[in-house]
Amino acid sequence: MGTAVKKEFLPLGNGTVISSCAGAFLNALSPNYQITDFIITCRPGSEDETKEALKSCRYDGFTFVTGGKSRQESVFKGLLAVESHGCSPDIVMIHDGARPFVTEKIILDGLKTALENGASVPGLTPTDTQKEIDENGMIVRHLVRSRLAAVQTPQNFNFEKLLQAHKKAALQVDQLAAEGIKKEFTDDTEIWGEFCGKVKVYEGDIKNIKITFPKDLDFLKL
Repeated sequence: MGTAVKKEFLPLGNGTVISSCAGAFLNALSPNYQITDFIITCRPGSEDETKEALKSCRYDGFTFVTGGKSRQESVFKGLLAVESHGCSPDIVMIHDGARPFVTEKIILDGLKTALENGASVPGLTPTDTQKEIDENGMIVRHLVRSRLAAVQTPQNFNFEKLLQAHKKAALQVDQLAAEGIKKEFTDDTEIWGEFCGKVKVYEGDIKNIKITFPKDLDFLKL
């Protein structure tokens, strides 16, 4: 991003990017569903800064967990924190702290679809024609747009099954590392697909962007 402030802590509305994310889930779920755990994974040493960025939520139920070196490690630590609390919720919803424009519809549709299918993720059909290329930048496969999805978050899963899948994934990564092979799962749908089965894609929202590039700051000003 090139900003002095971590993107999750950038100002947005009456709070920050990350407080907007958290507030969206609290507002969508609290009226009708029990939130057994609300885990926030943080960079090492950034817990106080993260707490400050979440003050506008006026919610005292957050649990702060130091994340890992990768998305996979951070999510796994969050799942283990839920397990350590003795909770076994029906569904766990995993969301990027830099997607502040997630809507109530996406959250509730994701919960409903995960309850029905075991796993769900919002996605959009790409507007551009997609090609698979090789290491030299040459097209090797012509992909069909209607069969593709650009997935967003929240990614939603049966909690116990995802926890066990993450344990298997961590073991696999460690075993491969011992053989000198680097392996990393890019997101939780990949882990679920490897150890549990298929993930149902439901309709996402073009506005549900992940703040990634400096031009994305323009969205925060709208």
